[in-house]
Amino acid sequence: MQISKSLSLPLPVRGMAVIAAGLLALTACAPIDDTTGSRLTQPPPGGEPRQPVDANDIAIVGQEVAHSIMDLPQVANATVPPMVQFTGVTSIVKGDYPVDTEPYTELFRDRLLLITREKLRFVEHTLPPLVVAKPKKLKKHEPIPPPVDISTNPDYEILAELRGNYSDDFYKVQVQFVDSHTNDVLFDGLYRIRKEAAPPPSPDNMAPSVAPEAAPGSDPNTPPGTYAPPPPSQTQYE
Repeated sequence: MQISKSLSLPLPVRGMAVIAAGLLALTACAPIDDTTGSRLTQPPPGGEPRQPVDANDIAIVGQEVAHSIMDLPQVANATVPPMVQFTGVTSIVKGDYPVDTEPYTELFRDRLLLITREKLRFVEHTLPPLVVAKPKKLKKHEPIPPPVDISTNPDYEILAELRGNYSDDFYKVQVQFVDSHTNDVLFDGLYRIRKEAAPPPSPDNMAPSVAPEAAPGSDPNTPPGTYAPPPPSQTQYE
């Protein structure tokens, strides 16, 4: 009677193969960290990854952020609109080409300024200056109120940052409202938005058109594309 022998790996080798396969599976399922290089405060590593809110558009993000900031006690209960600094949307999107953040900044800023115009003052010149009401006539022995601070030193800062891959149709945008004096993050939102279309090339960036060369024997003073009759023949017929 013939006995067939099956080939099998030694137990230590099989154990190492199983461990390697498990590590590969965990690596494939692990979420990719897209916060590398971020200037915003991030949660400690090892925690559950945040799920962005589907906002679809950066202008909607500006609307949601504006309402959330105005609901904060530091803003809602302020007797004088606080000074806020917003320097624009930045990007840490990974890819071979840099992302033009100007469209995102304009859409976000326009919606932000429109909604918070009565609650916030911005360092940028895009907002009208603070209108301070005239002081009422004081009665005798009534203390004089302190002057209103209208300096350009911001009380708070709005940070907005794009994340993701350049080839993706959707990006993440993280927005934080930070106390400039204590660096405390008072609001932190993460949203999922569609990628804004790149602006069409302007005439300044387009290559200049090159006029076609004149045909041999033609009049160099004739504009290109204009029909010019051939010169009369020099041969005289009798």
